[in-house]
Amino acid sequence: SLQNLKLLQEITLKFQGTQVGDTGAVAIGNSLQNLKLLQKIDLDFGGTQVGNDGAVAIGNNLQNLEQLQQITLIFAYTQVGDTGAVAIGNNLQKLEQLQHISLCFSETHVGDAGAVAIGNSLQNLAQLQQITLNFYLIGVSAKTKESVRKQLTKPGVQLKIF
Repeated sequence: SLQNLKLLQEITLKFQGTQVGDTGAVAIGNSLQNLKLLQKIDLDFGGTQVGNDGAVAIGNNLQNLEQLQQITLIFAYTQVGDTGAVAIGNNLQKLEQLQHISLCFSETHVGDAGAVAIGNSLQNLAQLQQITLNFYLIGVSAKTKESVRKQLTKPGVQLKIF
């Protein structure tokens, strides 16, 4: 199991289009807490059965990854909503070494509350160089997208918001 790989520095898990649901995502999330040396994580749950419970478990266990420099989380075409996005956002702000982040919530149930939480969490991460946020075809208003864009626009940071 993942939790026994304590020296792991990089992990990529692609579940896109599989039958993985909250139970699997919760197990993955809980395994992350012991991987304190992770520097890069890429998790793709696109097109799966993952919902808020899975996203919350992933989010709540991110805070332990203090060495993390790069993160990609894909929840496109899932049942994730604001609860999951807020949990992820609330824990991203603790990742002070983070340099690159890519979050994809296209065609989910994430709305303005989730987008605002993510924007708030990233604004004070001084090491960030690249931010990609995909809120395509969800309930995030144009006004909220623009507000998050303004909040995260800084010299030296490459920012893409869809």
